[in-house]
Amino acid sequence: MSRRMAELAAAYGRWIVRGWLLLAALALPLALKLPSVLGDHGLVTDGAFAQAQTRLEREFLLPEEPLYLLFHDPSDRPEKTFRERISRFLDEADRVSGVNVAASPLNKPGMKRGGYAYAMLTLPGSPRERSEAIDRLRGRIAAAGPGMEIAMTGKTVVQEDVNRSSKRDLLAAEAIGVPAAFVLLALSLGGLLPAAIPIAAGCISTVIAMAALYGIGALSGATLSVFVQDVIPMVGMAVSIDFALLIVSRFGEEKARRAEPDALEAAFRTSGRAVAVSVCCVLLAVAGTLWIRMPIFRSVALGTLVVLAVSAVVNLTFVPAMLYVLRRRIPARIERSGGLLRIWISSVMRKPGVWAVFALAVMAACWLPVRTMQLGVPGPESLPKNQESRLASELLLERFQPWNVTPVYVIAAAGRGETGISAESIGRILQGDPRVLGIDGTAARAKSDAALLTVWLRGDPASEETRRWVRNFEAALADTGALIGGEAKYRQEVHDEVFGRIAPALGFILLSNGLVLAAAFRSLLLPIKAVLMNLAGIAASFGLLAWLFQAGRFGLEPTDIAIMIPVFVFGLAFGVSMDYGVFLLSRIYESYRETGDHDAAVREGLASSGRIITAAAAIMIAVTAPFAVAGVSGVKQLGIGIAAALFLDATLIRMVLVPALMKLLGKWNWWMPFAKP
Repeated sequence: MSRRMAELAAAYGRWIVRGWLLLAALALPLALKLPSVLGDHGLVTDGAFAQAQTRLEREFLLPEEPLYLLFHDPSDRPEKTFRERISRFLDEADRVSGVNVAASPLNKPGMKRGGYAYAMLTLPGSPRERSEAIDRLRGRIAAAGPGMEIAMTGKTVVQEDVNRSSKRDLLAAEAIGVPAAFVLLALSLGGLLPAAIPIAAGCISTVIAMAALYGIGALSGATLSVFVQDVIPMVGMAVSIDFALLIVSRFGEEKARRAEPDALEAAFRTSGRAVAVSVCCVLLAVAGTLWIRMPIFRSVALGTLVVLAVSAVVNLTFVPAMLYVLRRRIPARIERSGGLLRIWISSVMRKPGVWAVFALAVMAACWLPVRTMQLGVPGPESLPKNQESRLASELLLERFQPWNVTPVYVIAAAGRGETGISAESIGRILQGDPRVLGIDGTAARAKSDAALLTVWLRGDPASEETRRWVRNFEAALADTGALIGGEAKYRQEVHDEVFGRIAPALGFILLSNGLVLAAAFRSLLLPIKAVLMNLAGIAASFGLLAWLFQAGRFGLEPTDIAIMIPVFVFGLAFGVSMDYGVFLLSRIYESYRETGDHDAAVREGLASSGRIITAAAAIMIAVTAPFAVAGVSGVKQLGIGIAAALFLDATLIRMVLVPALMKLLGKWNWWMPFAKP
C-alpha cells in the first residue's frame, strides 16, 4: 500500500497538488458561508422541558426564548414622560419586521419599578431571521435619541453576541496561532519550504471541511451549533499540521539514508501507518461524544469527524505529492546519536521508579482541584463584563427578580383530571414544602383544560439542591400528565443528560482505542498503559481548569466550567494525545522488531521521535492556546483545556512516565496472549 501511494505521488504529484488547490479554491466561498447555517449553542434536550415550553407558549402566551428590552430613565422626569417614551418606542419596535411585542410595562405594573422598566418581545422565524431582526432592532435603539437608555438581552440576544464574539475570537486566535505554528515548523523541519507543506495541508483541510459542513447544513436544513465555527479550524489546523509534520520529518530522515523515491516510500510505510492508526483513534474518541443526545455534541462531533476525514485524505495524498514535487528542495535530516534528549532518557531509565513516582506526584497535585470542579450551563455570564446584553441581564435580575429565587412552571389539569390530580391539588401539596416561597396560578388563555402554576423556589437554578428538588418533584408527578418547565428544569435535564450518558461514552472511547492499539502493536499491556496515561493527562488538565477559572486566577473572571467543555476537551485531547502515543510507540515498535532489545528500542524510539513529538505538541498548543484570550468563557476554557492536556502529555507523560513504565515492565510491554511481536 505504501509503495503504491508513493508511486502515485511520483507519477501524478503535480496533478494531485493542483487538484487539491483547485478544490480548496472552489470550496472557499462555501466555507465563508458556514456561519449562515449555524444557530445557537445547541445545548438543549428533547424531554419534558421542551414539551412544557411548547405548551407555555401556545396556551399561556409565555414566549419560549423572549427578547427583553430594558428601559432606564436616568433623569427625574415625570413618570408620564417615561411611559410616553416607552410607548413610542414599543410602537416602533412592533413595526420592525420579525419582531412582536408580547408584554409591555404599560399594561403590567410588575414590569416597571422606579426608573426601570422592561418589555418582552418575540422573534419568530429561523436563527438567521432572528439575527436580522436583532440587527434591525439595534438600529431603532441607536436612532431613539437621548433621554432614555434602552438595552437588549435574553437568550436570543446573548447567543447572537456569543456568535459574533466567537467569530472575532477565531480570527484573532488564527492571527496568532498560525504564524507561531509556521515558525515552530520551520525550526523543526529545517527550512521555510518544508514548513509550508503542513500549513498548506491544514488550510486545505479546514476550508474543505467548513464547506462540507455548510453543504450539510444547507441541504439538510439542520441548524448546527455555533461551536462548530471554533472547533473545525482549531482541530483542522492542529491535527493536519501534526500529521503532516510527522510525514515530512520522516521523509527528511529517510532522505539522508536512501534515494528520494525510496525515502518517500519508507516515510509512507512508517509515518503514514502511524497517521492512519492515529486517525482511527481520534475518530473513535470523537465519535464517543455522540452518546450524549444533544445538538451541540452531534454538531461538534459531525464537524470534527468531517475535518478529520478530510485531513487524513489530504495527508495521505497531498502531502506525499508535495514531498515528491519538492523532493530536491527538502533538506535531509541526520539524527545525531548524542544530545540532551538521549541523556535525559538514560537518566529516567536508570531510576525508573523514582521518576515514575515524581511524575505521578506532580500529576496528583493537578488532579486535586477536580474534586471541587463546578459545571454549569453557560449564560450571559459567559460574555465579557462590559457586553451590553450581559449588563442588561444582570440589571433585569437585580431589579425585577428576588435574589436566590427560581421560578418553576407546572402545567396541570385545571379541574380534577382523569389521573385524579389537579393544579389545585399540586398547589396544596407544595404549600407545605420548606423550599417553596410562593405559588401563583394562571388559567389558560386558549381553549384548554390546563392551568399554570408558577412555583417560586428558594435557591439558584444551577445549584445541585434545586436540580434534586426538580428531579424529585417530577418523579412525584409521574403518570399524572403534569409538565414542569422553567430554567431550573432546563438545567436539570442538561445536567442529567451529560452525566447520565458519560459512562457509556467513556467506555466506548477507551475500549475502541484499546482494541485499535492492540491490533496495531500486537500487545495487550501497551494499549492499557497508553489509555491510562491519556486519562491521567486529561484529568490533570481538568484540575488546572478548575484551579484557574473557579478561583479567577491570573486575571480570569471567576466562573463555573461550561458543562460541555470537559466532554470536548476529553474527546479532542484524548484523540490527539493518542496520536502522539501512536507515533512514539510506532518508533519503539519498529526498533524492537529489528533488534529484539527492549531497552535499546525504548531509548531509540524516544530519541528519534521525542523531538518531533515535542514540536508537534508545541505547534498544537500554539494553535489552541491563543483561544485563551477569547471573549467567550467557553471558548477560552476549551483552548486552555486542550493546551494544558497536550503540554502535560508532551512533558510529564511522554518524556517521564512512558520511558519509566516501559523500563519497569520490560518485555511484558509486548505480551500478547494470541500473537507474537
